[in-house]
Amino acid sequence: MQGKITALLIFHRPEACRELAAVLKKLAFRTRRVKAVAEARHVLAGVNPPLLVFTESESRDGNWADVLSLSVQASAAVSVIVVGQQIDTKLYASVIEVGAFDFIAPPYNAFDLTHVVRCATDHALTRREAAKKTIKSVFSNFPPPSPKMA
Repeated sequence: MQGKITALLIFHRPEACRELAAVLKKLAFRTRRVKAVAEARHVLAGVNPPLLVFTESESRDGNWADVLSLSVQASAAVSVIVVGQQIDTKLYASVIEVGAFDFIAPPYNAFDLTHVVRCATDHALTRREAAKKTIKSVFSNFPPPSPKMA
């Protein structure tokens, strides 16, 4: 991965995300952990939100669906990856059906996680580029500003 990309980790217990954070660090990701969905709201609404969001399926003040809703309102596209405590095919199907990028559970295999992270990052970057092109095309319909009179 080129440069440091930020991933937001929404985990109310630090030990629950320690292994995930360690693997992400090896992949040259910068991580930021928040303990609740309310804290994530501020991060995602900021000027430069992280490309990736890893969230526990349940949080102190919400769940993965709440995080997914926040991600849609983020100031730029993000990919949400839901983290379960164990493999859960019903949860996996629900998460994907509603629009999360993926579902993972420990133990984290570095090879598999690298693939998921690379694809999720590319997905968010592609959506951000598409949004920029849309904005450019909207503004291309306006005449250029006239020079100011001195």
